Amino acid sequence: MQQKSHSLFPTTEDLVQRAQAMIPRLREVGPGHDSSKRISEDVAASLREAGFFRICQSVENGGYGMRPSTLWRVSREVARGDSATAWILSLAGLHPWMAGMFSVQAQDEVFAGGKDAVVIALTGNVGRGVDAKLVDGYYVLSGKWTYASGIDNADWAAVLVEVPTGDGGKELRLMLVPQASFRIDHESWNVFGMKGTGSKDVYLTEERVPLYRTIKWTDVQSNQVPGLERNKGSMYKIPHTSLFVMSVAAAATAVATGILDIYIETIRKRTPVGLNAPQTEDRFSLAELGKAGAKIEGAFNLLMHDVDEMWDQAAAGTPFTVAQRTRYRTDGAVICDMALDAADALVRNLGGSLVPIGPLERYFRDLHAMASHFLMQVTPSAELHGRALLGIPLPANARI
Repeated sequence: MQQKSHSLFPTTEDLVQRAQAMIPRLREVGPGHDSSKRISEDVAASLREAGFFRICQSVENGGYGMRPSTLWRVSREVARGDSATAWILSLAGLHPWMAGMFSVQAQDEVFAGGKDAVVIALTGNVGRGVDAKLVDGYYVLSGKWTYASGIDNADWAAVLVEVPTGDGGKELRLMLVPQASFRIDHESWNVFGMKGTGSKDVYLTEERVPLYRTIKWTDVQSNQVPGLERNKGSMYKIPHTSLFVMSVAAAATAVATGILDIYIETIRKRTPVGLNAPQTEDRFSLAELGKAGAKIEGAFNLLMHDVDEMWDQAAAGTPFTVAQRTRYRTDGAVICDMALDAADALVRNLGGSLVPIGPLERYFRDLHAMASHFLMQVTPSAELHGRALLGIPLPANARI
């Protein structure tokens, strides 16, 4: 794979400005994503054209090889226009990194000619009735998977599957499957929030996955993947779960920023019932705005701190401790809670403005749905971190 010249790469500021330029269009088309149960082809194409899916694609595979903090600065701007698009970009924008963990042969298939790739992940115990068997050097895979966010716009899916080892045992393997192989149930996504993310049920029937497009899950967790033969960047030395957690927290924080924008726009022109004056003259509303704005910015700054800390430590070649891994998982949930609490306070302060169907109502639903992600639950994450701080062994199945 021929590498691009670094002089041709956009800067973080270039990418953020491209996202800002999309905001008016995203505000216009966002409600249609809810009714369509997916982000549009037009929006997906604009994200590609802006280079957003190259941010976390390795330089060796034709991408920009940038810090994930750049991706999430971009997705925060995207969220000012549309919450569903911000979710897809925050998660799928990270996953070219995951595709780079596979064998060089698999990478050449995904990134042929240095093209970008939209890769989604189906790793959080979302398989239903899955059957996998090893036949003539292929895993033959059938089953159903839920919560396939962005499947309509994807090129590939990384699917976590329990497979036979050949000696009577079983192991978890991550498999790359082309989007075209899935049957998508377009009627399956009927939900309260995140309607526009299109996180639908998908099915495979006797899909043949060659061994070179599979890797052991234990290798992913220990950063001992085949992709290291090609990819040398810092991303491939960062714990997988630590970054994955932050992708969800990034989306929630981005959407909370969108709610902050809506609140500011609303109170500038609103005279609440019983106040008989513009809401901008209400000291309590100003205080709520000040507190919420600081909390949302604080959540975003913790996100940036953690992911940049991960990058810098990986670049230095320093191993990550168990206590760091548990802290990152806990911080992700704390970041989400900070953003959610601040956004809820703003919505409550607006009172009756929540009732009409519109941007605030949509963002409110989407944020609460995002915060329900299993990795955004503080208590189970904090228990793991508490164990690590005391030196108490973690459960064998702890995901850190």
